[in-house]
Amino acid sequence: MVLLLHNHEIRGLMDLSAYIDAVEAGYRQFGIGAGVAFPRENLWIKGEKSDSRRGGHLPAGSKASFKFKAGLLPGLSGAGVNAYPAGLPGGLETFMFLFDTDSGALVAIMEVMYLSWLKTAAVSALATRYLAPPDSSILALFGTGRHARSQLYGVTKVTDIQRVQAYSRNADKRRAFCERMSAELGIEVAPVDSPQAALRDADIVTAITTAPTPVFDGIDLPDKPLHINGLGAHYPWVRELDEYTVLNSRVFVDVLRQGISENGELAMPIGEGLISEDHVKGDLGALAAGAVTGRLADSKWTVFLSGGTGVDDIAVATRLYKKALESGVGTEIHFNQPYEFDL
Repeated sequence: MVLLLHNHEIRGLMDLSAYIDAVEAGYRQFGIGAGVAFPRENLWIKGEKSDSRRGGHLPAGSKASFKFKAGLLPGLSGAGVNAYPAGLPGGLETFMFLFDTDSGALVAIMEVMYLSWLKTAAVSALATRYLAPPDSSILALFGTGRHARSQLYGVTKVTDIQRVQAYSRNADKRRAFCERMSAELGIEVAPVDSPQAALRDADIVTAITTAPTPVFDGIDLPDKPLHINGLGAHYPWVRELDEYTVLNSRVFVDVLRQGISENGELAMPIGEGLISEDHVKGDLGALAAGAVTGRLADSKWTVFLSGGTGVDDIAVATRLYKKALESGVGTEIHFNQPYEFDL
């Protein structure tokens, strides 16, 4: 029996704290060597890029891509593949195929958009828990879209944020976002009219945008301990954070191999010979397993770069699957296996 789970059925199965716990459990397994991540691959669809495609992320001659990434976490009894096209007129159609590593059975097919929304927030919240300065209270937020909303919910689960300074290019959307989030979270979420104003006195910086070039100048970062999450870019030729920020920070990624290969914040300066791969101090698995120290006593800036991996996909999917069984949600699908081969 395979359980089909739609986005609306996944909603409500777990709160955001449970997503954070699930992600931490998955990365701890990966960090002790009990899991495997297959980095995201892009199969480029050739053609003319649509004018409606924002972000400037596609290489020349490509109109879209088909992406997939995978993970194996036997300690959580899960393995699977997340596959989706991006850049086509129909929008994102994202699916997870989850297998049980004890029985070998395909146990679930899940729509991924909703779980990915909260999972992305959980990953950065976990990194923030490990890396942000103690007593952080001011957050600089770059981006005011759908993911920015869940990012705010995530960071308030792990820190005592009292004020958010939010910047995005569209002033009307920025204002509406801040009014909504102030009401929902009961804290001050203030729209600001420049990147410099967003960064003023910040303890934590989160960038979650579609921008292909840096969203702020590292020179404007406060000269004090702070933590920076860069979450919006995951192609080696685009970046949200500039070289100054990366070169002057203690840098971590979600999964080492994937992070170094697909984050432009690292790929560009490595390609230019400005830093080596050793500039990355570790990944989220190493942090969760206690194999590497996050913020040192003399650390000023820390950076966490993430684009989503098979580890967090499987960690969340396995727990959602169990919750769905307990709650009796989803649609059962029966495949006719094994099959008798007879001419």
